[in-house]
Amino acid sequence: MAETSDFFALLAAIGGKAGLFPAGGNLARKAVNEIVRAQLVAEGTDLDALRAIRALLGPAAFAEALDGVPAPKTKTLLTRVDPHAPALAQPGDRVKALLTLADASRAPAAPAAKPAKKASSRKAPAVAPAPAAPAEPAPLDGKPAPRKRKITGRTALRVSEER
Repeated sequence: MAETSDFFALLAAIGGKAGLFPAGGNLARKAVNEIVRAQLVAEGTDLDALRAIRALLGPAAFAEALDGVPAPKTKTLLTRVDPHAPALAQPGDRVKALLTLADASRAPAAPAAKPAKKASSRKAPAVAPAPAAPAEPAPLDGKPAPRKRKITGRTALRVSEER
């Protein structure tokens, strides 16, 4: 065939006379899936294109085509059509998310709210501290009470074993 042939027109003509090509049914299904997969992973495919492809193919054929997209490419496609969605680890979850986006049962995630900026770098005036608890009375022998020591590391392990 000549390079100037419009292959999509030829596919439409074959599809219009599918009775003439009964042996090509499975090949036609594979060809449609490959064409759809190629478009889904193409750089310019956005949410509107995803929804238009689903509307054209119908839910079953679209799901079949999307199911055959390789896992890394489903991640790329999901990131492209819903950039603010939480990352999904499993490829099946990504396909389900893409299906819900395509049938408009779920809208793309909104951007996460940014934390509020600090008003200024100066600290607010400190509030007066609460009065401290009264100190323990000094022991009768006149010596100060020994300081309590925080026990950590190996010492804590040894103390816990002794108890």
